[in-house]
Amino acid sequence: MVGVVVISHEQVAFYMLEAARRMVGTLPGVAVVCASSADDSAVIMQRVAQACNEVDDGAGVLIMVDVYGSTPFHVAMSMLDGTGAGEVLAGVNLPMLLKLATIDRTRLSPAEMAQQLCEVGRRAIRIGSEITGKIDVGGNR
Repeated sequence: MVGVVVISHEQVAFYMLEAARRMVGTLPGVAVVCASSADDSAVIMQRVAQACNEVDDGAGVLIMVDVYGSTPFHVAMSMLDGTGAGEVLAGVNLPMLLKLATIDRTRLSPAEMAQQLCEVGRRAIRIGSEITGKIDVGGNR
């Protein structure tokens, strides 16, 4: 089964994963790394490597990061060294984590999972006025 590591600034990943687990139940093979503003790249790299080792049973790891271009993102990208199956997906959101409960992580590669989860995340982003046709959120008519 492909392992998953969710990395975020501060405690965002922890709370998103906790919310997902409360909604859909256990998510096996998923670890969290929370990067503090006080952490340098080496500290984050050590935590990410440890988390990857914990969840990788040989099928590879998908690393999901909160912010594209951030230090955690660059650390995650440096983990893609070509020695094992892996992929990085930036912009993690709760719908992506909920999808982990139903996606077949035993048959997909990390790259295939990233594609599916990316699509789920994109579909979950909506602008309310595009759905309702109403644009005034202040209560004025």
